Amino acid sequence: VKLPYTLATEEAERIGLDHVARIVSGGESASSKTADQLTAQHSAIKMLAGRVRLILQYVKAVEKGELPQNHEILRQIKSLSHRLPVLQSDRFQPEFLTQCNDVALMTLLGTVMKSANNLNQFVNKFAVSYQRQGRRMRGLFF
Repeated sequence: VKLPYTLATEEAERIGLDHVARIVSGGESASSKTADQLTAQHSAIKMLAGRVRLILQYVKAVEKGELPQNHEILRQIKSLSHRLPVLQSDRFQPEFLTQCNDVALMTLLGTVMKSANNLNQFVNKFAVSYQRQGRRMRGLFF
């Protein structure tokens, strides 16, 4: 029975499936768009953490009196801190959990796809072995 269907995916799903497909087909050392994107995000997060650390050091030095107060810089720091999302807000928690669940689901999907590929390869090898053995193995499984 042929049924009409449509496949709707999001960008994150396509990237994850692309990553898994490349790993399965090309071995563990295969590179993909996901690996490149994750490397770029990791670098950006490291840079952001370094800049936040620098701002924090500046504020601590001003509090201790080691540096003179620059009101313009302090206003910019306050403006920047108010633009950042608050991590304990009512909106953050559900979105964060949804994103964590999506990542866990994509990891599970990748594992299932890799296991299915391994099982398929095993079945193919078994079929070749069964064809070579002929009828001698027939009583073993059938």
